[in-house]
Amino acid sequence: MSKLRNRRTNVRKTALAVTGAAALLALLTACNGTASGSVSADGGSAAPAAGDSATADGSTGGSTGGSGTGSGTGSTSGSSTSGGSSGSGGSSTSGGSSASGGSVPACQASQLDYSWASGDAAAGAVKGDQQAVVVALTNKSGHTCTLYGFPGVDLVNSGKQWSLQRSGATPQRVTLAKGTAAHFTITYLESDDSDAFSPSTVVITAPNQRTSYDLPWQGGPIVLQDGATHPGTYVGPVGK
Repeated sequence: MSKLRNRRTNVRKTALAVTGAAALLALLTACNGTASGSVSADGGSAAPAAGDSATADGSTGGSTGGSGTGSGTGSTSGSSTSGGSSGSGGSSTSGGSSASGGSVPACQASQLDYSWASGDAAAGAVKGDQQAVVVALTNKSGHTCTLYGFPGVDLVNSGKQWSLQRSGATPQRVTLAKGTAAHFTITYLESDDSDAFSPSTVVITAPNQRTSYDLPWQGGPIVLQDGATHPGTYVGPVGK
């Protein structure tokens, strides 16, 4: 009987040992499963999450190809922007723009001769008491240049300076080859009164310039209308 009990006890111990071993094996297998899960996490948590993967790629690519891309794109766009800025060469565009008439530069004050027009270019009476005199602006530079707009004209005597208003005419761009002239007209309201305004000098500033040139006045006495809204004395734009 005693031997039978001992045998049963041994069987139980063996069974417990086998069960314990099986449990331990199951535990180890479970652990390995988790580890393998974490390894297989190449596409899981160990690798960047889907939302971050772009960032990670971006940072890798950012430092690597990114800097390639960055600096590639950056420098391309930079250089194209620079080129854009040189495309400000566009600045030369300004030059381009400076000539809405192409690349021909504007005539500078120092490149012009100022004189009264004669012959067919000089106008006579306009209507009634209105008269007209014509000024010629001749290109004396060695290259072609352009004029556009209205000149500044002041009629001056010893006690008065009168800045003339512009006419309502639309200006046209004039291109002057060397030695050719553009013209503008001063229309004035003539007066035979003893107290009429009698200019001695005409101060002329070419369109878009700041330097002036004096010509002795060639017309007669004028009705002084320096405060009038629509005076009978005014200046026209430059033209051929």
